[in-house]
Amino acid sequence: MIDFVQITVILLIFITGLVLGSFFNVVICRVPEKKSIVAPRSSCPSCGAVLQPKDLIPVFSYIFLKGRCRYCKSPISLQYPVVELAAALMFTAIYLKYGISP
Repeated sequence: MIDFVQITVILLIFITGLVLGSFFNVVICRVPEKKSIVAPRSSCPSCGAVLQPKDLIPVFSYIFLKGRCRYCKSPISLQYPVVELAAALMFTAIYLKYGISP
C-alpha cells in the first residue's frame, strides 16, 4: 500500500522529470544550431516574443495556451509537452523500479 509520503515523493520525482524535460527541449533545440543553452531567454520561434515564466510551466502552459503562442497565436510544436511528459514518466518509472538510495 502506498502512503502519503511515498505519493509525495512520486509527485516530486514526476515534477522534477517535467522540469528536466523542459531543459532537455532547450538542449535539443539549441545545441544543433550551436546556440547557448543559457542565454538568450526562451522565445517564440514565430514572433520572437520573450516568453514569461507563466509561459514556461512544463506541459501545463501548453494545455492552458491550447498549443498556441500567447502573443502571436501561432501553433507550438507538440514536441515540447511530449519530451517533458516522457522525461517525467521515465523518472517516475525508474524511481518505482529502483527507488532512491545512496
